[in-house]
Amino acid sequence: MIVLQDTGRIALAKALAAMPAYFAWGRGDGAWQEPPAVPIAGQMVDEIGRSLATIVEYVVPTTETDPEREYSVPEGVGDNILYYKKSAQPSQWLYLQANFGFFDADGETVRECALFFGTTVTPDTPPGHRYITADQVATPGDMYTLEYRKPSPRERKQEAEFLILPL
Repeated sequence: MIVLQDTGRIALAKALAAMPAYFAWGRGDGAWQEPPAVPIAGQMVDEIGRSLATIVEYVVPTTETDPEREYSVPEGVGDNILYYKKSAQPSQWLYLQANFGFFDADGETVRECALFFGTTVTPDTPPGHRYITADQVATPGDMYTLEYRKPSPRERKQEAEFLILPL
Protein backbone atom coordinates (compact mmCIF):
# COMPACT_ATOMS: atom_id res chain seq x y z
CA MET A 1 0.00 0.00 0.00
CA ILE A 2 1.28 3.47 -0.91
CA VAL A 3 0.87 6.15 1.75
CA LEU A 4 1.32 9.87 1.09
CA GLN A 5 4.02 11.14 3.43
CA ASP A 6 4.04 14.45 5.31
CA THR A 7 6.91 15.66 3.11
CA GLY A 8 4.72 14.97 0.07
CA ARG A 9 1.87 16.92 1.64
CA ILE A 10 4.25 19.83 2.28
CA ALA A 11 5.39 19.67 -1.35
CA LEU A 12 1.73 19.94 -2.43
CA ALA A 13 1.21 22.93 -0.12
CA LYS A 14 4.30 24.65 -1.57
CA ALA A 15 3.05 24.08 -5.12
CA LEU A 16 -0.41 25.47 -4.33
CA ALA A 17 1.02 28.44 -2.41
CA ALA A 18 3.02 29.42 -5.50
CA MET A 19 -0.09 29.62 -7.72
CA PRO A 20 -2.63 32.44 -7.88
CA ALA A 21 -5.68 31.47 -5.85
CA TYR A 22 -9.11 33.03 -6.28
CA PHE A 23 -12.29 32.65 -4.26
CA ALA A 24 -15.23 32.77 -6.69
CA TRP A 25 -18.77 33.72 -5.80
CA GLY A 26 -21.76 32.56 -7.79
CA ARG A 27 -25.51 33.08 -7.96
CA GLY A 28 -26.20 29.35 -7.96
CA ASP A 29 -29.72 28.39 -8.91
CA GLY A 30 -32.17 31.18 -8.07
CA ALA A 31 -34.67 28.57 -6.86
CA TRP A 32 -32.37 27.45 -4.01
CA GLN A 33 -33.74 28.34 -0.60
CA GLU A 34 -31.67 25.59 0.99
CA PRO A 35 -28.42 24.59 -0.69
CA PRO A 36 -28.42 21.20 -2.38
CA ALA A 37 -25.74 18.61 -1.76
CA VAL A 38 -22.56 19.34 -3.69
CA PRO A 39 -21.65 16.60 -6.15
CA ILE A 40 -18.06 15.34 -6.14
CA ALA A 41 -17.58 16.50 -9.74
CA GLY A 42 -19.67 19.66 -9.27
CA GLN A 43 -19.40 22.93 -11.10
CA MET A 44 -20.39 26.49 -10.29
CA VAL A 45 -23.86 27.15 -11.61
CA ASP A 46 -23.63 30.91 -12.29
CA GLU A 47 -20.39 32.69 -11.40
CA ILE A 48 -20.50 36.38 -10.41
CA GLY A 49 -16.83 37.18 -9.81
CA ARG A 50 -13.60 36.26 -8.06
CA SER A 51 -11.30 37.81 -5.50
CA LEU A 52 -7.59 37.07 -5.36
CA ALA A 53 -6.34 35.44 -2.16
CA THR A 54 -3.95 38.02 -0.75
CA ILE A 55 -3.09 36.06 2.38
CA VAL A 56 -1.53 32.67 1.75
CA GLU A 57 0.44 31.25 4.66
CA TYR A 58 1.44 28.01 6.27
CA VAL A 59 -0.25 27.08 9.53
CA VAL A 60 -0.09 24.19 11.99
CA PRO A 61 -2.73 22.81 14.36
CA THR A 62 -2.75 24.10 17.92
CA THR A 63 -5.15 24.37 20.85
CA GLU A 64 -7.74 26.88 21.96
CA THR A 65 -5.51 27.94 24.87
CA ASP A 66 -2.38 28.57 22.78
CA PRO A 67 -1.61 32.32 22.96
CA GLU A 68 -0.18 32.15 19.41
CA ARG A 69 -3.48 30.79 18.03
CA GLU A 70 -4.55 32.86 15.01
CA TYR A 71 -7.35 30.97 13.26
CA SER A 72 -10.27 28.75 14.14
CA VAL A 73 -12.55 26.80 11.83
CA PRO A 74 -15.51 24.50 12.41
CA GLU A 75 -15.01 20.83 11.62
CA GLY A 76 -17.85 18.90 10.07
CA VAL A 77 -21.45 19.24 11.18
CA GLY A 78 -20.83 19.11 14.94
CA ASP A 79 -19.65 21.79 17.31
CA ASN A 80 -15.98 20.81 17.06
CA ILE A 81 -13.60 23.72 16.37
CA LEU A 82 -10.07 23.29 15.04
CA TYR A 83 -7.37 25.84 15.92
CA TYR A 84 -4.28 26.87 13.95
CA LYS A 85 -1.29 29.17 14.31
CA LYS A 86 1.10 30.55 11.71
CA SER A 87 4.18 28.55 10.82
CA ALA A 88 7.42 30.08 9.59
CA GLN A 89 8.23 26.76 7.93
CA PRO A 90 6.19 25.17 5.13
CA SER A 91 3.61 22.77 6.51
CA GLN A 92 0.88 20.51 5.17
CA TRP A 93 -1.79 23.08 6.14
CA LEU A 94 -2.35 26.16 4.03
CA TYR A 95 -4.40 29.20 5.08
CA LEU A 96 -5.89 31.31 2.26
CA GLN A 97 -7.92 34.49 2.55
CA ALA A 98 -9.47 36.83 -0.01
CA ASN A 99 -11.27 40.05 0.77
CA PHE A 100 -14.32 41.20 -1.16
CA GLY A 101 -14.77 44.98 -1.16
CA PHE A 102 -17.86 47.14 -0.60
CA PHE A 103 -18.92 47.16 -4.25
CA ASP A 104 -17.80 43.66 -5.29
CA ALA A 105 -20.91 41.75 -6.41
CA ASP A 106 -23.07 44.58 -5.06
CA GLY A 107 -26.78 43.77 -5.35
CA GLU A 108 -26.17 40.09 -6.09
CA THR A 109 -27.28 37.07 -4.07
CA VAL A 110 -24.44 34.64 -3.40
CA ARG A 111 -25.39 30.95 -3.24
CA GLU A 112 -22.08 29.29 -4.07
CA CYS A 113 -18.39 29.73 -3.40
CA ALA A 114 -15.42 27.95 -4.95
CA LEU A 115 -11.65 28.12 -4.62
CA PHE A 116 -9.66 28.07 -7.85
CA PHE A 117 -5.91 27.75 -8.39
CA GLY A 118 -4.20 28.96 -11.57
CA THR A 119 -6.82 31.44 -12.78
CA THR A 120 -5.61 33.89 -15.43
CA VAL A 121 -7.27 37.19 -16.30
CA THR A 122 -8.05 38.77 -19.65
CA PRO A 123 -5.44 41.19 -21.10
CA ASP A 124 -7.78 44.18 -20.58
CA THR A 125 -7.99 43.59 -16.81
CA PRO A 126 -6.21 46.46 -15.01
CA PRO A 127 -2.89 45.36 -13.46
CA GLY A 128 -3.11 44.64 -9.75
CA HIS A 129 -6.89 44.30 -9.87
CA ARG A 130 -7.85 41.87 -7.08
CA TYR A 131 -11.55 41.48 -7.83
CA ILE A 132 -12.50 40.29 -11.30
CA THR A 133 -15.90 39.70 -12.82
CA ALA A 134 -16.71 36.45 -14.60
CA ASP A 135 -16.07 38.08 -18.01
CA GLN A 136 -12.51 39.02 -16.93
CA VAL A 137 -11.56 35.35 -16.39
CA ALA A 138 -9.37 34.24 -19.30
CA THR A 139 -8.84 30.71 -18.00
CA PRO A 140 -10.68 29.55 -14.87
CA GLY A 141 -7.89 27.41 -13.50
CA ASP A 142 -8.59 24.32 -11.42
CA MET A 143 -11.47 24.27 -8.95
CA TYR A 144 -10.21 22.93 -5.63
CA THR A 145 -13.32 23.32 -3.45
CA LEU A 146 -17.01 24.06 -4.06
CA GLU A 147 -19.68 24.97 -1.55
CA TYR A 148 -23.39 25.59 -2.18
CA ARG A 149 -24.81 27.98 0.42
CA LYS A 150 -28.00 29.51 1.73
CA PRO A 151 -28.79 32.69 -0.23
CA SER A 152 -26.76 35.67 1.02
CA PRO A 153 -27.60 39.09 -0.44
CA ARG A 154 -24.66 41.47 -1.01
CA GLU A 155 -25.21 44.96 0.38
CA ARG A 156 -22.15 47.20 0.05
CA LYS A 157 -20.09 45.63 2.79
CA GLN A 158 -16.66 44.14 3.09
CA GLU A 159 -16.44 40.39 3.48
CA ALA A 160 -13.64 37.88 3.64
CA GLU A 161 -13.55 34.30 2.46
CA PHE A 162 -10.99 32.06 4.09
CA LEU A 163 -10.15 28.40 4.09
CA ILE A 164 -7.58 26.12 5.67
CA LEU A 165 -6.53 23.37 3.30
CA PRO A 166 -5.37 20.21 5.07
CA LEU A 167 -3.16 18.47 2.53
